[in-house]
Formats: sequence, C-alpha cells, structure tokens
Amino acid sequence: MIRVNNLTKVYRSGTQALDQLSIQIDESEIFALLGPNGAGKSSAIKILTTLSGFDEGEVTVAGFNVDTHPDKVRQSIGYVAQETGVDYFLTGRENLVLQGHLYRMTKKDITTRIDELSEYFSLNEALDNLVSSYSGGMRRKLDIATALIHRPKILFLDEPTLGLDTQSRKSLWEYIEKLNTELGLTILLTTHYLEEADKLSHRVAIINNGKIKIAGNPEELKNQICGDVVSLQFDAPENKQDLSNQLKKLPFVKDVKWEMDKLHLYVSNGATSIPPLIDHCHSVNEKVQNVAFSHPTLDDVFIQQTGSSIDSTQEDQGPQWWEKWAGKGNNSKWAKKWPSENEVDSSSETKLTEKDNKNSNEQWPKEDTTEWNNENQWPKDNNTENHAESDNNWPENKEWQKDGQQSWDEKSQWPNNKN
Repeated sequence: MIRVNNLTKVYRSGTQALDQLSIQIDESEIFALLGPNGAGKSSAIKILTTLSGFDEGEVTVAGFNVDTHPDKVRQSIGYVAQETGVDYFLTGRENLVLQGHLYRMTKKDITTRIDELSEYFSLNEALDNLVSSYSGGMRRKLDIATALIHRPKILFLDEPTLGLDTQSRKSLWEYIEKLNTELGLTILLTTHYLEEADKLSHRVAIINNGKIKIAGNPEELKNQICGDVVSLQFDAPENKQDLSNQLKKLPFVKDVKWEMDKLHLYVSNGATSIPPLIDHCHSVNEKVQNVAFSHPTLDDVFIQQTGSSIDSTQEDQGPQWWEKWAGKGNNSKWAKKWPSENEVDSSSETKLTEKDNKNSNEQWPKEDTTEWNNENQWPKDNNTENHAESDNNWPENKEWQKDGQQSWDEKSQWPNNKN
C-alpha cells in the first residue's frame, strides 16, 4: 500500500532530513513511526502526503507515484496533522461540509457521509455547535472525521492523541482500532506514546537521523533484548566511558547505554545482577542514587537504537489555539473569551487576574495606540527612507482619504472621480 525506496531529502540550509529511507507498509496494516525530535518523521509524512518534494528515491502511495500522480494520491489518503486542521469558528457540520466540497463531492454524498461519520464518532449532539466549544477529544474526533469524508484508503495520523487526557486518549485508541478492523483502513501514525504504539500497531519502525534503525512487530523488538534492563542513576559521574567499559566486561552484562546521568544495562537476570553492579560502582567511587530494573519495553528498544528515552524527546504542545488567533500570544482578553481545553472539559469559568491585565497592557505600546487612534492611520514617520517617493505624496494621500470619507458618508459610495 505504501512503498518508500531510498528516499533522500536535503533542505536548502544543508540539513539532511532523510538519508536513503526505505519502508514498506502493507494493506490494512497499522504502522507506527517512532523517533526523537528532528529524526525525520515529519519530513517523511509530508512527502508521503504530497506536501513536500524530495531529492532522491521513489515513493508509491496507494499504487500511485507521489511525484507523477500527486492528485490521485490525495484522493486516496486522509491526513490528520499534529495541529488540528478544523476551523474553530465553524460548527462541526460546517467543517465537514467544507471538507467535502474541497474533494468535489456531491451535496447528497456529503450529507450521507456526515450522517455516517457523526454517528460513528458519536458527534451527533454537538455537530451544530461551534468547534470552539468542543473538548480536546471531540475536536480530535472531528479532525479524523474530516479526513475520512471522501472515503480514503490510507489514513495518516501525526501525533493523534498529543495533549489529550488519559481517558480521551484511550477512547481515541478504540476508534483507531475500529477504523482498521471494521473499515480495513491502512494507518500510518507517529506518536510519542510508546504504550500507544505497542497497543495499536502491527509493526513499529524507529527512525533516527533520517534512517530506519529497526522495524518489526512490537513483541519481536522487545524480545530482541534478552533478559532484563537495569537502570543506574548517578550524580554527575566523573568518567562515563570508563565506567560503562568496566561494567560491560562483567559476564552477565550484554550491553550498556547512557542516557544523561542514567546508565541502562541489559543483563540476563535483573534481580541477581543488581548487587554486584552496585558493588562495582562503589569500588570505583561512583555513588548510585537510584536503581530500577524491568522487563524490556519499547522504550528500552528506543533507548538502545537512539541513545535517549522517547519521554525526553517530546515536543512542546505550543500555545492554545485562541492565542494564535489573537495574533499576540498570551492575550488575556482572548483568554477570557475562549477558555482553555481543560476549562471546556470542566465547564468552569476563566477568571481574568490583575497580572493577566498587566501582561496584556504591556504587549501593545501606549504611544502606538495613541497615534493610531488620533490619526486613524499609521504616522508618517513609520515609513522608511526607502519609501521617499511615497513620503512626498503623503499630504495628497491624506487629503484624498478625508475627501473620500466625506463622500462616502454623504452618498454611501466612493466619489466618481476616485477609484
């Protein structure tokens, strides 16, 4: 269903996002792509969804080459980006209608699909409400519904549950599983939640530095780490390399991996390995602050392949949606009007604090506001020296605005001698 061969992507800055990347995803498969920030996940998704070009390689999606038949690829796929693509100032129904029109669906077909999808995702009661009133989980379900309006064969999910609470996340997992088992959708998802990848995916691939490091069934990947994982937390160890080399020589230690000041050791038996490990550390004057051991998890596989835990690579969720619409960051006026996701879920009111007002007033300089109110236009000295010609015409332009305004007020139309 998806074939990627030797895909290479180099940005103009010289950064190589993808380096001979090759993956194969079969029909009706859920495939999870894991990797730290900057590993190449987003670049790969953008290429597969025809949103970005590439330098070398061959990419086939749903039987169509993305380079020569991008329109047919777009008709065959649905894409749910990490940041929601729905319009907060439309209702759920209006968002679905708009998406249907973008795919040139008939009015009858759009109506049928809206009924089907609203029922499937349990959005019936909220379908005619503004999306700004939706909870995070409802918005994400609407996001997926808009991606499915045209009946795609493949669904791309980029961090589908990022920012959701545990209950909403697990609820969305059930819908993703149903889309695969009941509708036979092929699903490619990226996620920072290893539990999510472990539960949902048939196969997992770990990408790092633009290359696939390892791929396979989650259980198979975990079984490759035979035995247990012992994690030793140190307080600023003096020589990490010497310590790891010494511990690696112990007969029961198979491999070691540093993560900041924590050393992960892959051993035959965790319980019996801990005492000699601690004794050896004490013998070389390295104090162990904390010890833990567990059976292998996907996070252990991730650490082994990338050198860091996926928990330490999670991206910032960014500002609230209303902050972006406000255009000036954390604007308290918008914060009061548009409650945050947690406040929508709990139906609590947002209170405007004195500190919020202070921050809001500091964002727009008072002198700029005064000049704008007095002149109802930007002051002349805002023009740069590069616009000398425009400066010379300033008095004429200003007089034109006055005449034009007067004529507009009297006749409710622009004067005949003005364009």
